[in-house]
Amino acid sequence: MDHETLKQRTLQQQEERKAAYTVHFADNEVEIDRLTLLLVDNFKSAFDPQKLAVRYAPILAQYDYIVGDISADQLRLKGFYADDQYVAQEYKISTLQDYLYEFVNFGAPYFVLENINPRRNTVAKKPTTPRRRKPTHKKSDNARKHQFKINQKK
Repeated sequence: MDHETLKQRTLQQQEERKAAYTVHFADNEVEIDRLTLLLVDNFKSAFDPQKLAVRYAPILAQYDYIVGDISADQLRLKGFYADDQYVAQEYKISTLQDYLYEFVNFGAPYFVLENINPRRNTVAKKPTTPRRRKPTHKKSDNARKHQFKINQKK
């Protein structure tokens, strides 16, 4: 596939996404995909509703916060959970500054959206059964040594 064909397909995909997800923005409140988000931080006026519509994916609905940063005129989105959620520390919003320092270009524009009603992943987990201990039918080392001594005497 040549570069021009790839470019055309990318532009077509962006237009399809823009049509699929309309963004309504007013007074720091954003609506997309039946979600209500609050614009918490907008460093260097990074928030652009059209770019959000192009890059949004439904998987982001499960997060409490959505962070978007712009590099090379491309928007990148990442989800974070609230600090009270039982997830790995790196996925909590309290690590936002670490994420910005490590993964976002220095001084790059970014924004933070707070999801008012996140859609939690409702995949049913397998019920866990308590683990059984392995039977301890093995003889102890002392019993083996004693048995070995008896067998040698015979």
